[in-house]
Amino acid sequence: MRRTLIALFATLAATPALAAPETVAMPAGPWEASFEGGICRMQRAFEAGGQPHLLILEQNAPGRAVGIALAGPSLAGLDEGAPLRVTLAASDDGFDKQARIEPNNRFGHVAVLNGVWLADGVDAEGSNRSRIDTGAAQFVERIAVSQGGRSVAFATGSLTDAAEALNGCTAQILRSWGLDPAQQYGLQQAAQPAEPAKLTKEMREAYPRGAARGLRSGPLEVVALVDEKGTATACKVVAVSPWSDLDAATCEALTKARYTPARDAEGRAVASFWTTRVNFFATEYEKETRRP
Repeated sequence: MRRTLIALFATLAATPALAAPETVAMPAGPWEASFEGGICRMQRAFEAGGQPHLLILEQNAPGRAVGIALAGPSLAGLDEGAPLRVTLAASDDGFDKQARIEPNNRFGHVAVLNGVWLADGVDAEGSNRSRIDTGAAQFVERIAVSQGGRSVAFATGSLTDAAEALNGCTAQILRSWGLDPAQQYGLQQAAQPAEPAKLTKEMREAYPRGAARGLRSGPLEVVALVDEKGTATACKVVAVSPWSDLDAATCEALTKARYTPARDAEGRAVASFWTTRVNFFATEYEKETRRP
């Protein structure tokens, strides 16, 4: 009997598992714009298997990358500990992206992807980083995520209109910062830290002692406004962490740093901005070493 069981197990293990059929969510309404609270958002209702789903494209600062939220019961069972395979067209090989996956009272589950480029997830060299590439958005057919043989696809079709609306919104954000969108779109060189490694070290050292003792962690996104001399004139937290002291410490480090200024189409130094996303993660070791 034991040999029979072993043989049966070997036969079952050698048989490849059948992949689950792809779940396709179809549009159930038009794109809806929401530009409140300094957040540029386009959302659209979808439906799969008679159940409501939702897709959100979001930006809180000018840039080529968008945040994507996929919501619906079809996303149940996805593992946050493993990356999702993201594809933007049926023939697309896609790219791997870590997601935040959590339950949602209205839609069952939601998967959040930060910093997605609409051209196969790659920031092309020399591309403008102050707005979404609408040319790339035109060729998007869908936004699909897969993991372990499971796949959920939102049949978006072209994202040109949604991208243009988001670009119009972030242009208003640029104006509110005292920057000319047309000039920013024509930059031949973006603003960036003069010493990136030093800035990273200073942000790490700026982590507050009280935050370490409380093991405070969390992501935040910040923008440094940089003048034509490479000096940070202001810092704006465009995606706050759960802790105000982490936000303040990060901005302090950014405003003290030196930057290489942006250069316009003629090569002249001009005022611009630099955006970064920081993820503080405290450990017990950090807690012990940060004691007063």
